[in-house]
Amino acid sequence: MLPTNSALSLLWWGVYTILGIWAQRTAPGIDFFAPGFIVSLQEQSPQRTVLLAVLWILLAEGAGNLPFGYGLAQCGLLTAAYFMGRSLFEARSYLFMALLGLWTGAIHPILIYSVSSLANLQVDMRPVLVQGAVQMAIFPVIWFLTDHFFPERLRQDVRPL
Repeated sequence: MLPTNSALSLLWWGVYTILGIWAQRTAPGIDFFAPGFIVSLQEQSPQRTVLLAVLWILLAEGAGNLPFGYGLAQCGLLTAAYFMGRSLFEARSYLFMALLGLWTGAIHPILIYSVSSLANLQVDMRPVLVQGAVQMAIFPVIWFLTDHFFPERLRQDVRPL
């Protein structure tokens, strides 16, 4: 018997979360959840996307040594960029994903600097800038892989933009 859409969705996002945690442990400073968040915005219900965002923000905030706020700000800015950008671009185009990758890579050092300065922490910005550049390059690739392997049964293609 085939699993229901809710069970399949739970399984899919559970595996994605585990892989994302492993990948972020392997490459610290790179956000592997952001492309999955965009796929969820494109294909899932808003309630499921909010639940994923809350889970991933709590995971990212709990694993880091910065004060609470980086994950929330990054998710909020990424959401705003997605909704503003999809009015100009096809929501699933590679160009749009490359621009979102540029956006996430560019805001990473800004947010790290902002949050660390609020907590009076000294952060060497050179590695953070490298992480931002890697995020710019890897975001569209991870989005493509996530979108490619996302189960057809869970897609909501009839939903209006």
